[in-house]
Amino acid sequence: MLGTKRLVHWFAFCAILFLLSGCTSPASTLLPEPTSLPAPTDTPGPAKPTEPELLMTLTGDEKPFDTPYGVAVAMDGSIYVSDSGNNRVLKFDGDGNLLDKWNQAGSGDGELNSLGFGGLAVDADGNIFVVDNGNYRIQKFDSEGNYLIQWGSEGTEDGQFVRAIGIAVDNDGNVYVTDDGNPFVQKFDNTGKFLMKWGGEGKDDGEFSHATGIAVDADGNVFVADYNNQRVQKFNPQGDFVTGWTTASDLNSTGTPEGIAVDEQGHVFVTDYQFGRVQVFSNDGQPLLAWGSHGLGAGQFRRPTGIAVDAQGNAFVVSQTNDNVQVFALPSLE
Repeated sequence: MLGTKRLVHWFAFCAILFLLSGCTSPASTLLPEPTSLPAPTDTPGPAKPTEPELLMTLTGDEKPFDTPYGVAVAMDGSIYVSDSGNNRVLKFDGDGNLLDKWNQAGSGDGELNSLGFGGLAVDADGNIFVVDNGNYRIQKFDSEGNYLIQWGSEGTEDGQFVRAIGIAVDNDGNVYVTDDGNPFVQKFDNTGKFLMKWGGEGKDDGEFSHATGIAVDADGNVFVADYNNQRVQKFNPQGDFVTGWTTASDLNSTGTPEGIAVDEQGHVFVTDYQFGRVQVFSNDGQPLLAWGSHGLGAGQFRRPTGIAVDAQGNAFVVSQTNDNVQVFALPSLE
């Protein structure tokens, strides 16, 4: 009996302690607030250029350029300039150092009478084709300036010229020539054999009024600067009209295209004789980039004419009245 009472007392004592301890809830253990990770800091990279960077300016040799017109760049980086007012062609390396020149004025083989304008082009073998419009012909030279062949005469028949201006060479070596006084694009093989022509005087699709610059893309499409009609026209390799467009729409105006070039990606570069600038388009005429303005300063042009683009993404622009060729590194056009 006594043991049972003690046991009851023991349980009663434990119950009282339990009740006393339960009068207050045990304090909650507060977990530390989570530490926020610092926001990542953007490390600014180099700013993407929005317009070309001027690399250098060519002005001639000991004799300054006089109304230069055409420019072409060979696969080895050599730069050729038709210095039309001086009836000569100058060759520079990629750094602008003069390498060679052929400058005999006249009408004999290898002599030039450029009338102050006329383009030139280079083929994959490094041969140079020069518009010798005062002599109504095209002359072909090797990369060292040695005379090779010529073709053409005065007239409007196939293979003849009145005021030949622009010239281009396609990937197969065929040669294309525009003519102000004979408003057709004429196509020749690499030795001057007449192949075909298209065009005619007028304003309709496929017609020309004072066609000047000409270029051919990697697919054989032909682009022509139709100066008086103030438009660029695109033709397929068979000479069929594909599309056309104007320049300077971003200025709410219509420009006057003079020179034209196409890069390896098919972008079309057009010099605007009226507004003194260069505009770049997609292969079907969508505007992508424009730079330059009318003036004498760096990156400015007065009467820009010939233009060329090399495989490294550099553009070569002739400013006829500024008597120079300006070379630019192009931004990405993608």
